[in-house]
Amino acid sequence: MKRSIFLISGQTESVHLSVSDLAQPHWSEFSWEWTSHDGRYSEIQIARAISSRLVVSPPFTEYFSCSKDFDVTVKPKFECAGVFLLVRANVPLVKIEIFATKITPSFWPSFRLGSDVSVSCEVSSLPDGATLQWERDGDSTSNTTLFYNNTVHMVIRSVHPDSQGAYFCTFRQNGTLLYNVSNAVRIEEVSSDATLTMYRESSNSSPVTLFCKTSDGYIYASWSWTPLSTAKEVHLVTTTIYESNDTFNERFSCGDFNGYYFPLYFSPVKFEDSGRFNCYFENLLVASINVVTLKVSAVPPSGFPKNHPVALRCEVSQVSTDPVTLAWLRMEGSRGLLVKQDILTESHPNRTLSVTLPSLRRDQLHWQCAVFTEGMLRVTASLTLTLPTQTKMSSTTGMGTETVVRGVITMAATLGILGLLGFYCRRPNGTQTQRQKEEPAQLEETSV
Repeated sequence: MKRSIFLISGQTESVHLSVSDLAQPHWSEFSWEWTSHDGRYSEIQIARAISSRLVVSPPFTEYFSCSKDFDVTVKPKFECAGVFLLVRANVPLVKIEIFATKITPSFWPSFRLGSDVSVSCEVSSLPDGATLQWERDGDSTSNTTLFYNNTVHMVIRSVHPDSQGAYFCTFRQNGTLLYNVSNAVRIEEVSSDATLTMYRESSNSSPVTLFCKTSDGYIYASWSWTPLSTAKEVHLVTTTIYESNDTFNERFSCGDFNGYYFPLYFSPVKFEDSGRFNCYFENLLVASINVVTLKVSAVPPSGFPKNHPVALRCEVSQVSTDPVTLAWLRMEGSRGLLVKQDILTESHPNRTLSVTLPSLRRDQLHWQCAVFTEGMLRVTASLTLTLPTQTKMSSTTGMGTETVVRGVITMAATLGILGLLGFYCRRPNGTQTQRQKEEPAQLEETSV
């Protein structure tokens, strides 16, 4: 007998491995064996029958308990996942596999307007043909997710009223839905003097939206920016109700101010945009948002010869008081494989992470640099490399038209010279010799 069971880590109900219909009271010798998904235990005996009664081994009472007859109760903990075998006389009778899912955070609170929401969904084991992903109303959210180490991370950027609703972590086997876990996003509709930090990729496709909203009405509002590089405050835009002034430059724009709501947009995002953005309603600071930028590059960027080393570089603009993990991931489809990572702190001498490839292979073209804080994904930056072009071969098949023409001309000239030399090298005889003495020599026309 084989079957699978799915549990959510932290749920209130335990899982029962029921085999009462198979176990017999007169069985004097059988046991439960466990191979954990996390690799800590392999075919370890967790319980055995003594005098027709099931007894759990003392080291595992934290995870398992006995129920009636010969059933085992598995507590809803992530580390309890694995393969369970009911064995009698060294013969497996029943095989049950428990897959555990862990959502972080397990309970979703209300999120502040304009904040970035980072969540993750981890499964204890992912068999061949299985997929794990975040979905919303049946649609995948691949543009904001990263699958790495049996965990699918998702970042909901700048949450606003349209972001609210249910999000599902789905587990599918060969396209068939086996189970899902849902959580709801709810937001606080006012900024509430919020101090937020958001991470953005430096690229043309990573726009930034900064929200600023209050429950009280005001006459005028403004946005200012203090770049990290200069620490000098710059006024981006000042507006009165339903009337806007010109913004700082063409990359920045703002929505209509109605006395309550005043968003700021800018795109494309440059690495130098890192800094603090403040929103004021009259003289009241309503929102303060720290923007951290991330950029990636390759050296040389393109046109490098075959078998030439390539250096990948990832840089984050700043590191806050919390440690920041930078990680280079080589992408195989939607799955990321860790190549290198480093933990940065405020005292760290640099804010970069580099990887050198001795030579570029076809399976090394797609990369992502990811930023994690407290184990949660904050932002990714993608980098796609191209294989070097093949050098021209010097064989005849690789020659261009110009090369062939030059070859023909050279050959013709060579044959002509050889013909002339052959004429001069002929030995004259008889009458011709006497004539040469009396008359000047005349050249004969030679065709090649």
